[in-house]
Amino acid sequence: MQRPDEWWHRLYYDDWVAREGLELIRGHRVENVFTTPLRYWPRTDAYAVHITLDGAAEQASAYIQEIPATRKITPQRHMFEELTYILSGRGSTSVWFDENKKRSFEWGPGSLFAIPLNAWYQHFNLSGTEPARYIASTTAPTMMNFIRNDEFIFNNDFRFTDRFDEAEDYFNAEIKPRIFEGWGEPQDVNFSNLWPDINKIDLRAPKENSEIARGVRTSGYSFELANGVMGSHILEAPGGTFTKLHRHGPAAHVLWIRGEGYSILWPDGGEDEKVTEEWGVGTLIVPPTWWWHQHCITSKEPGRHLALKLSSRKNMVSRFHERTMVSTRKGGQQMDYADIPPDTMAELKRIFLEACARKGTVVDPEMGPIMGG
Repeated sequence: MQRPDEWWHRLYYDDWVAREGLELIRGHRVENVFTTPLRYWPRTDAYAVHITLDGAAEQASAYIQEIPATRKITPQRHMFEELTYILSGRGSTSVWFDENKKRSFEWGPGSLFAIPLNAWYQHFNLSGTEPARYIASTTAPTMMNFIRNDEFIFNNDFRFTDRFDEAEDYFNAEIKPRIFEGWGEPQDVNFSNLWPDINKIDLRAPKENSEIARGVRTSGYSFELANGVMGSHILEAPGGTFTKLHRHGPAAHVLWIRGEGYSILWPDGGEDEKVTEEWGVGTLIVPPTWWWHQHCITSKEPGRHLALKLSSRKNMVSRFHERTMVSTRKGGQQMDYADIPPDTMAELKRIFLEACARKGTVVDPEMGPIMGG
């Protein structure tokens, strides 16, 4: 019999992870997704750890999985979405509703793809010597905590043909850009179901003096996959710079894939409650809902992150994800440098200059007007 303190306020997803025999990482960050220890996961016949950081607000989660050399995972299907980024190794994936209509594609480090909702899939490690490791963000907490039934989640025959139509070219990596105007300036959002290597993408900078730029000489790229409710983007900023303050809804899993630096986060109106999280390649951070934060690049090389996040631009799940690149002067969620309160800005500049000095990084010359130089 459960003790009274084990009976109330149970989260089905958390209990499911425990029943699966896996660890559930909490907090604000994961130090390094490339080296995080894993446990054997009987469901997939591979090794994994699940992640529910505070900023996910129980609406989405992530997990890291590693497939040993020459091995494959057990075929899976589930009533939650999954967005996958390959960390290391090479392999292939098959996706299907009907066994005789499997659609397969190969992947390697830097590949990004989505598993269509409730489609069968199976990952294969094609290397004879090296493991393959990936990180995936999912909507499992939302679905599990509402439905609370494993049979419905994992053994449901419903086919979401609007997500996966079994077309032969479904994973052909063709990119179809569409113009998004929700920030007041037209921006490309890119639709596909597979990017073989996001490190080879030409990032795009906003036009000169753009109000929606995240910071000095920043560039980026937005992804939409599998007609789902999850989206993704890349943001890159030069070494020796920091971004504007911004905030957004829950469950943006920010994975740093280049550079070094730190992020400062605090709740609205809580400037005295600042949290500083240092990061490098492989660090995962999920900013809490509606917390102001900025990313500070203290390495000489640029800092780049990939965000695996709840709420695509096309299929939005809440208004928390609107106007994320619009200035607070226009009712948005991004604060221009000039609008940061003077005391706060003075503190942010002091911390940044000290951090750059410790690494011997020269502040980018274009930061001069922002730094008061």
